[in-house]
Amino acid sequence: MRKSIFTVSILVLALSLIFSVGAAAQQDLDKKELTEKVTLKLWEADEERIDTEILDPLIKKFENKFPNVTVKRTHAGSVEDLRQNTQTAYMGGQGPDVVLSPFDHMGPFSIMGLAQPLDDLMSQDMKDKYIDAALPGMSLRGETYGVPVTMGNHLMLMYNKNIVDQAPETWSELIEVAKANTIDEDGDGLVDKYGLAYNLNEPFWWAAFHGGFGGWVFDEEYNPTLNTEATVDSLEFVHSLKFEHEIVPKESDYDLMDSLFKEGNVAFIINGDWSIEGYKSAKNVDLGVAPIPRFEKTGKYGQPMTSGKGFIVMSGLAEQKQIAAINFIDFMTSTAAQELYVENNFLPSNDQAYGLPQIQNDPIMKGSAEQLRNGKAMPVVPEMRGIWDAVRPALQSVMSDDLAPEAAAEQMQQEAEENIKSMQ
Repeated sequence: MRKSIFTVSILVLALSLIFSVGAAAQQDLDKKELTEKVTLKLWEADEERIDTEILDPLIKKFENKFPNVTVKRTHAGSVEDLRQNTQTAYMGGQGPDVVLSPFDHMGPFSIMGLAQPLDDLMSQDMKDKYIDAALPGMSLRGETYGVPVTMGNHLMLMYNKNIVDQAPETWSELIEVAKANTIDEDGDGLVDKYGLAYNLNEPFWWAAFHGGFGGWVFDEEYNPTLNTEATVDSLEFVHSLKFEHEIVPKESDYDLMDSLFKEGNVAFIINGDWSIEGYKSAKNVDLGVAPIPRFEKTGKYGQPMTSGKGFIVMSGLAEQKQIAAINFIDFMTSTAAQELYVENNFLPSNDQAYGLPQIQNDPIMKGSAEQLRNGKAMPVVPEMRGIWDAVRPALQSVMSDDLAPEAAAEQMQQEAEENIKSMQ
């Protein structure tokens, strides 16, 4: 009996060593050497300027560093063309090895089996070099399916320095300043200038308040979590901005808030990084950018959802191509490579790149970067549509003073559950 126990113990030890060696062989491909010549097919849908000023120069540098790898870049048309063409080509046994695409492509690519899970292919050092919202933005149900190269699509606080000198730290401070800048200039009983403007009835904007109060739309199993104290608090707060403090336009959609700010008739606006260039060029605006202020109840800053673009590795690649792909992604997200993206006004995925002088010495990029780091990755699951469709009508009812926040939170939760159930 003792001999058999000893034999079994040796067998278990041997098997554990075999499996640990096998697991190690699967990991750290960014540290393995290429032993064969590899052609890596990269498909993307970027603007021509990005292709020629960023991608092509970086690809050339990568090929110089890794002479065994040739990267063949193909512009696949529009973003939608990229998604459809990749799916069609892959199913036909053709197509790219790596795709550079928006985060939301990761959802259908992973569900259809096109995307290769990357957790076991990247070293821990590689995983640790990204900001907190990066890899979660390209993850689904506990698996990482992509690596971000640029981050953004996030809301932030912007202000007109022709009206206010600086951004407030807390919401109490903002409300006080905003009240002083909500003015009826001509005495006709109608407000001409506002302290704050944002897209009142759009869930994407509300989500930044919700996050600031500690809320989130899903649990770990992607079940909706909307009937919570954070939801009620955030709804009460946005209701108060309109009805108690009266610092926002009574009916404010995107076009109205955008035009009011550009005309110089709003002190503060909450808008996304896509609007920065338009505001920098507006003649009535001297633009400042900062994080959405802290909420006193939680001590948290506004927490908008974030997104971006990243690399997706196609499944079924031979090991040498996998090594080439991971090394390429590791190179493209190095601090040196990310500096070229930063010089072209993109925020990077690499954590150390936020220390670059191009960010630290540019008040607008620095403010945007600070807000991004307060954000949280938008879930790339189909269920998000069910969340948005549930939040919108209840939020509209709260902002028209027809529904109490507590009842709205209950309605959101019930409709989200029904929406997601019908999708499944």
